[in-house]
Amino acid sequence: MAEQYIDKALLGVIREKLWKISNERRITLEDIEDRTGFSYSQVYRIVRGTNNISVSGLVAVCKALEVQPSEIFNFDVVIPKYPSVRKERKG
Repeated sequence: MAEQYIDKALLGVIREKLWKISNERRITLEDIEDRTGFSYSQVYRIVRGTNNISVSGLVAVCKALEVQPSEIFNFDVVIPKYPSVRKERKG
């Protein structure tokens, strides 16, 4: 089985945004726990941890922070230059 892909740098960007918003709005990890129904350890892993984040978990935290997910994902990533797609190469 292949190892799960985790982009730690990207997760760091997302977590910093979540943490900044929670601090600006004075919404604690306990508040997020209450609003999501997640355990404190789940909330901590999403907002402050280092493991991968599920999309559903991230959206739940966005709702708890009263912020649209697009605000969290408002950043650029480096897009590699890939070879043409397989359909075009068979041509």
